[in-house]
Amino acid sequence: MKEILYIQAGPLANFIGTHFWNTQESYFTYGEDEDPVIFHDRSFREGVTSKGEPTFCPRLLTFDRKSHYGALSDELYGDGGSSDVTQWEGGVVEYRQDPVPKSNYQALLDQRESDELAEPGEAPAADASSIRFWSDYSRVYYHPRTTQKLSDLTEWEQSEGEWNASKDAFQKHEHDHEIMDGEVRLFVEECDAIQGIHLTSDCNTFGGFTDAFITAFRDEYPKLPSLAFQLLSDASNIPVTADEERNATKAINDALCLRSSEALSTISVPVQHPSTWRRGEWLDGLNMDLRSPYHVSAVLATHIETATLPLRLKSSQYDIASLSSMLNASGNLRISHLRGAYPVPTSVDWSPEMEKRIYDLSAVSEATVKGGKPFVTEYARLHVSRGFTPSDYGKYDGYFSQKMPPPFSIHAPPYPTPSSFPHFYASPADAANKHRALSSLSTSSATAPLFATHATLVQTCVDRRADVVGRMGLEFDELRELKDELWALCDRYAGPDEEWRGEDDVLSEDEE
Repeated sequence: MKEILYIQAGPLANFIGTHFWNTQESYFTYGEDEDPVIFHDRSFREGVTSKGEPTFCPRLLTFDRKSHYGALSDELYGDGGSSDVTQWEGGVVEYRQDPVPKSNYQALLDQRESDELAEPGEAPAADASSIRFWSDYSRVYYHPRTTQKLSDLTEWEQSEGEWNASKDAFQKHEHDHEIMDGEVRLFVEECDAIQGIHLTSDCNTFGGFTDAFITAFRDEYPKLPSLAFQLLSDASNIPVTADEERNATKAINDALCLRSSEALSTISVPVQHPSTWRRGEWLDGLNMDLRSPYHVSAVLATHIETATLPLRLKSSQYDIASLSSMLNASGNLRISHLRGAYPVPTSVDWSPEMEKRIYDLSAVSEATVKGGKPFVTEYARLHVSRGFTPSDYGKYDGYFSQKMPPPFSIHAPPYPTPSSFPHFYASPADAANKHRALSSLSTSSATAPLFATHATLVQTCVDRRADVVGRMGLEFDELRELKDELWALCDRYAGPDEEWRGEDDVLSEDEE
C-alpha cells in the first residue's frame, strides 16, 4: 500500500501537523457513490477502539513537552491516565493537577457529535483567539502509541539551540520507553509495503533530538527513504555575528541540523522561520499574523500537504523514492526548497509578476546574503496545483513550459479547507471550504547561500575562538569539520560562475 510513517517533533511542527491531519480527515467520503481522491491507508492505520468499533488513526509519532499537549486526551481507547496507587496498601496522599479545559472549538465538536439533529455538513468554526495549544483545533483521534510526551524543562534549563541537550533528551526518552523497539517497530511492521517516513521537526528546540532519532532509525532501517521538513530558527535568516551569543547559538544549531538532515534524509526541505518571512505580493488575500503559530502553521501545512499530495494521490505514481529521483537526478542534491502561492486568485494570467507570488519559504533573505540576491539556476522542480480549471491549465502550461527546466506538474482538486482553519482571508469571497493553491518542491542554486551564510558564521566563531562554542559544549575541531562540510555543500549547489567564498573564507587547516 506504500504506507508512510509520520514524525512530528516540537511545538511548531505539531501546529503544522494538526492542520495537516485535519485536512487528511476532510478527504474521507461517506456517500456510496463518492470515491476518495487519495489512498487513506497510506497515512492512516485501521484499528479497533476499546468499545470494539472500527476506526482510522494517523500513523504518527508526536514528540513534544508535556505542557504543550494541552487538553489532548485518549478518549478513543479509554482513559490512559488512571492511577495504580491502589496497589499500595499503605497510606497515600495523591495530588493531581487540574486538567486543562477543552478549547471552545473542541467543546463545539463534542456538542455536535452528541447532537443527533446536526446536519452532516455542519461544523463549528475555530476562533483564533481561543487557540492556546496545537491540540485545541485537532479533529482526529490519535492512537495511544502516537503521543510521546517529554518532561517539561525546569526554569533554569534552556531549550533554544541546545544541540547536545536535545540529543540527550532523545537518549533519555529511548532509554525510558524503548520506542525504537516498541512504537516505531510496531508502526513499521503493521505496514504491507512502507514507502518511508515523513518528518517535520523544530530545529531550534528538537534539532539534536531529531538527529539522534533519525540516526537510530537509520541503524534499524538503513534503506527506507525519508522526507524531512526542517523548521529553522529565527536566527537562520538574519545577519548574525559571533558576538551575539543567543542568536549565534541558534544559528550554529541550525547549521548542525542542516548538515545532519542532508546526510541522513533522502529529501531534506529547510523552512525559514515565519518571523523572518518577507511581506509582499505573496500575502495578498490573507490577513495573517506572522506572530501567530496557529496562522503561520496553516499556510505551511497547506504547502507541505499540497507539495506531498502526489505521495497519497490515487492518480499519481510517485512515492518518496521516485520523488527523490525526480528532484535529485544527479544523486547528490538532497536539499529541496518549498515554495507556494495561496490562495491563488480565481482568474489568473501567468506572468513574471504573478510568478513572484510563488514565495520561496526555504531561501535566505537578500539582507543575509553578501552581495544581494543572486540569479537562481533551477535544477528540477515539481509543481502541484489545486482547484485549477481546464482554462487555467492552458495558461499555466503556456507560461511554465517555456521555463528551463519545465516543472513536473500535477493538477489536483481544490484544497479541502477544514473548519479548524483560521479565517484570515482578506476577501469574504475567499472564506470558502475549498481553495486554489500552487505548491512546489525544487532543487536549485538558491540553496548555496543558505549554506554559505551558516559556513561564514561557523568559520568566524572558529577564527575568533568565540565563547559561544564552549557554552554550547562543542569542540573547535567539531566546528572546523562542520565549516568544511558546509562550504562543500555550498559549492555543490552553487550555479555556474557563482563564488560564495571570500578571501577570508578560503583557509586551509594549516593556515588555521
